[in-house]
Amino acid sequence: MGIKANGTGSLSFQDDIEAEFGENPSRSLGSYRNTHPDFQNKNCGALTDLPLDTGIPKSGEIKFSDFYSKQLNIVVDYYTTAENRQTSGAATMAATSRYVNNNAKVKIVGGYQTKPTAILNQGTYNINNPTTDVDWRGAKKVFIHVNTTIGGEKAIDQTGRNLVALRTGGWPSGTTLQIDIGSSGRLQGAGGDGRKGTTNQFQPVQALPGSSALGVEVPATIVNNGIIRCGYGGGGGGAGSNSDPNKSKTDYGRSGGGGGGGAGIPAGVGGAENCGGYTGKNPAGVCGGAGGNGDANNGGGGGGGADHGAGSGGGGNGGEGGDIFLPNAQNGDPGSPNAGAGGVAGPLGYGIIFNSAGVQAASSGNKTIPTDQGGVIVGGVF
Repeated sequence: MGIKANGTGSLSFQDDIEAEFGENPSRSLGSYRNTHPDFQNKNCGALTDLPLDTGIPKSGEIKFSDFYSKQLNIVVDYYTTAENRQTSGAATMAATSRYVNNNAKVKIVGGYQTKPTAILNQGTYNINNPTTDVDWRGAKKVFIHVNTTIGGEKAIDQTGRNLVALRTGGWPSGTTLQIDIGSSGRLQGAGGDGRKGTTNQFQPVQALPGSSALGVEVPATIVNNGIIRCGYGGGGGGAGSNSDPNKSKTDYGRSGGGGGGGAGIPAGVGGAENCGGYTGKNPAGVCGGAGGNGDANNGGGGGGGADHGAGSGGGGNGGEGGDIFLPNAQNGDPGSPNAGAGGVAGPLGYGIIFNSAGVQAASSGNKTIPTDQGGVIVGGVF
């Protein structure tokens, strides 16, 4: 959509070209070249030397026929400020919501047109298809541009694996959508928290998963010159043990170590120290150590299980949190003797989630992600 196609009639400067791209100060075709001093927003982050639209001359001869089938170009800004969904909120990290609600983060290439109006369907991140809106004129070309660090939201349960750091939202039919990750762009899910070790023979609850990077809800071209990466799962907690549960409370029951936090933005937190269990006459070593916190690149180490203090055995060690070097976080160890099973690690998130097989098939560009960075699935975008 946008300006009509060649062969469908002659173009009007006012009703077609100005209606699509806005009225420039001199009301001339020449001002639509990006070398004209009135031309604005040709450099947006790593998107540089942008023309009014692909095929419209930047310099030299410019004519009416250059404008057939052209669309207003719009850049949604995820390139000026590092942010993450954990602190900024889900709505801010949906490109359609940012378009509708944050004018400062929307750039119109050329700068002659006002932002076309659009509203979100209630309770969704889908823009109503404004086919009757004279400003929208059917559809536009939209760049969702990342050229800084954009992080995700930490999972609080196992379904949080599908939380994405950035989602496209639903754009009107006919929109030409490009997701552009610049050379300084890093789009990454959050790391999962490790679990605290248990006391005596009980098994720890499964550690939390990493969350995901990108959710694609309508067909798009993906240009990845930076990083699209999942968050990684937290390490499983170590199981506790007790040396002889049939005797008195002077037996040497001990606690398992905490699992490490997974790598991500923000990173996972290690499972806490656990000092439960029987102390006996010698309390030395009763505490299972805390798991280490992760960071953007590295998972945290697992905490050590507590020694019995008399005889052999003790609580199990916590598992290491996941990262690109250890994509699958480690399970916690069982304790010994009379031990429960070690806790299960949290899984890594996904690199890209397409919300349907049709959207995946209709998308193009860099739409594959290595498995050690989360891979690609078709599923729910949360």
